[in-house]
Amino acid sequence: MAKAPSVETLVVLTPIKVDTESPDSDGRLVMANGMLVAILIHLDAPDHENMGSWLLEAGFGRLQRLRSPTFDTLEQATRWVRAGLRS
Repeated sequence: MAKAPSVETLVVLTPIKVDTESPDSDGRLVMANGMLVAILIHLDAPDHENMGSWLLEAGFGRLQRLRSPTFDTLEQATRWVRAGLRS
């Protein structure tokens, strides 16, 4: 029997401001196939070791159980999200 072709998860990042009680308010809602799966925050405060990186502020569903690194780019974060949803 032929194996079904793999379909990549559609991940959409929507800009949003998040009240983090810090200068880090630039965020992205992460939607996968129409469902909210995560919120990412851009680390803007100069006291961050990884200033300029993206951090998983909140994960939902399968992503809630995973530890995440910081991400240098939104593309890296998107790849991590897709991999996490497959696990």
